[in-house]
Amino acid sequence: MTATRFAPACYQGEHITNWYQDVVQDFGGDPSVVKPPQVSEDCLYLNLWRPKDETAPLPIVVFIHGGSNRGGFSYEPNYLGHRLAAQGVIVITIAYRVGAFGFFAHPALAGSNFGLLDQIQALKFIQQHSQALGGDPNRITIMGESAGANSINFLIASPLAQGLFQRAIHQSGGSAVDRETDPSPARKLGARLTQQLTGLRGEAALAAARQLPPNEVLAAAESIYDGFYFDPVVDGTSVVMPPRQSLDTGALAPIDLLIGTNRDEWLMYLDPEQKLDDWLAEHLSDAQRSAVLPLLSQFSSASRVLDVLITAQAYVCPSLRLASHLSSINKAVYVYEFNKVRPGKMAAAMGAYHGAELPYVFDTHDEWLPTDDSDRALTALMQRYWTNFIKTGNPNSSASLPWPPYQTSTEQVLRLGSRK
Repeated sequence: MTATRFAPACYQGEHITNWYQDVVQDFGGDPSVVKPPQVSEDCLYLNLWRPKDETAPLPIVVFIHGGSNRGGFSYEPNYLGHRLAAQGVIVITIAYRVGAFGFFAHPALAGSNFGLLDQIQALKFIQQHSQALGGDPNRITIMGESAGANSINFLIASPLAQGLFQRAIHQSGGSAVDRETDPSPARKLGARLTQQLTGLRGEAALAAARQLPPNEVLAAAESIYDGFYFDPVVDGTSVVMPPRQSLDTGALAPIDLLIGTNRDEWLMYLDPEQKLDDWLAEHLSDAQRSAVLPLLSQFSSASRVLDVLITAQAYVCPSLRLASHLSSINKAVYVYEFNKVRPGKMAAAMGAYHGAELPYVFDTHDEWLPTDDSDRALTALMQRYWTNFIKTGNPNSSASLPWPPYQTSTEQVLRLGSRK
């Protein structure tokens, strides 16, 4: 059968469409160029690209999309894998259920974490069929951005995912390490959802809700889960302990790691009403504030300080904790900071924003993104680093600037972009 079109995205609202439209508009483009995908509950398909005329078993990279576990799909324009595959790797992008369909929990339901289980099942399928695809089952790398990178935090700790991959590329994640994984809040909301949908309680409500069309479930869930972050929870099988505990106790798969964050992860999300003093009081202890305050004078504005602090708390610090652990057990670890800002005044206001590195990794620069020769050169460099790591566990080659491995004694980080 010839593959001529992508399967529907997993059932979701317009969260990811709105996100892309906002970014396009912030760059001065026409947000109407971003169209919502077709959605369906029949959505668990994968997409595969491989280079032509390659006969040797090839390394495989499996990409897990972002979208706050609320939206997103495996063939967003920035995730198309043909140009990355041309560098000598098999690129596979996978689907997983999102929102209430992927992270629903209920007091009458034994299992949970369906979106995470979808990812694990995809990895099992890929490993099982890797040789038929021309791939090397001993060189499988998982790669994720944002919520996809946070999924990596759960996958490297899940007993169900052990042995399914050897390396990971972790882009702009980390916050899952510190988030709550107690199933109780999710179960309470699940009970509210089924009761509102059916007028019933307990197992009867659950059974009746299963018969409802997905658009009714989604409409109710959008209200009930408003402000709730969908995440895997401890269920005793796919997640046996919180990610922080897995990291603190070393209960993680011993994998090679390429990990990093962008310079301005939180800039686009800043609340103009947020006061720096209020944030410091809410999020830092007295000792932490005493350590941080002398460092803040180097930044030009309160908004820049907030961007730095929130980026550090949600992305940089937990990512470095993971890097430090794996380095301490003698795994190959490489850490980056992406700081490339697109040319032009509107791009300068965006900075090196959340997700900005993706078009460079996949070489999928949207028409509305201002792109010059420096962007193309950085694309070639990053693709060499990423594919070298996928192939060998080491991003370095004679054609690239040296990228030193990360060690806690030196904390060396490669800065990708134009800033020092």
